[in-house]
Amino acid sequence: MDEHISQKSLEEYSLDKMVDASVVKIEEHLLICQFCRARLEAMEPFNYVHFTADGPIYSRITRLATGEVMARHWGKDLRGGKLFRTVSEGKRYLTASFAQMFPEHTCGAKCGPTREHENFFGTKAG
Repeated sequence: MDEHISQKSLEEYSLDKMVDASVVKIEEHLLICQFCRARLEAMEPFNYVHFTADGPIYSRITRLATGEVMARHWGKDLRGGKLFRTVSEGKRYLTASFAQMFPEHTCGAKCGPTREHENFFGTKAG
């Protein structure tokens, strides 16, 4: 990839709407391009992982080109989310829905904010 990643492609990547071959190209570019990493981080104002008894559960908010935000959770047997007008509404949804799905969970040292490009390139789960 000789050029920077398009905004549309970054959004598709953040929402896990790309085919595997494209994901590899995007991730390779993100490894070397600070500019595109910064754009992706700005697009994802909330990116969190909980390590539960069911495995890791990821929660992310993605700012969409439409001005809305997509707030979603995913894990081994979990995939879902909703559109919201604001990041604050999305965070409230993610917090409340996670607490309903995993009432027994207490965050440990591994749980917390994550930057996907630093923590699990090559194992994109979204």
